[in-house]
Amino acid sequence: MYQALLQQKVARGYAKAALRLGATTAQYRPTVLDAPMGTPYATLLAAFNNDKKFGFDGPALWDKPAVFGLLDTTDVLAGDLLTCAGENYFVARLEPFRPPLCILCNCIVSLSGDPGQGSTNGDGGTCTDVSASDDYGTGGSGKTILASGWPAFIQIKNKGGTTGDGIPGSIKAADYEMFLPVMPNFVPTTYMTVTTDLGMTYTISAVEPSQYGNRCLMGVNQV
Repeated sequence: MYQALLQQKVARGYAKAALRLGATTAQYRPTVLDAPMGTPYATLLAAFNNDKKFGFDGPALWDKPAVFGLLDTTDVLAGDLLTCAGENYFVARLEPFRPPLCILCNCIVSLSGDPGQGSTNGDGGTCTDVSASDDYGTGGSGKTILASGWPAFIQIKNKGGTTGDGIPGSIKAADYEMFLPVMPNFVPTTYMTVTTDLGMTYTISAVEPSQYGNRCLMGVNQV
């Protein structure tokens, strides 16, 4: 049997299961860096579980954002954003015959930096998020808002970084890890500022880009 035909049958099976178990889900396919969850690409039914067999015997764990999506995969791509039952997810990986691997997000972020920083198409385009910028369209620290409104997952990576201010007795800041979806013509870079919807700000110190998304190591801005 041809792989494409078999994949089509698997996708139909997922759709039938989601029809009975899933909730209404908005699917977004971002094409711009500003407000990627503005206009839905499609609406479907979906359910999410941390067990790939979908036993639904427990919720997703706090520090384990990777979950599996039960939904019609006919038109789903890595980088798609999904909003279901008040939760935000992004699709990290999709393989034939398998449920998509998704990341459960816990915040909405904007990224600030120098104009054109992170652009992979040479356009140097930027966007302005009024709620996160000052009167000059900057991020409050002389940086321009490069991307805004993106769902992300942020957690403490370790509780004491190796870097500090050198002052005896000072408390070393923790390192934080952030998972971001694949973004159109854009890759986060070091020294960008990340601002969450809760008002927390971080500075990116390392980036691991991939076809599954972007994993960033960050330090919290304490001043």
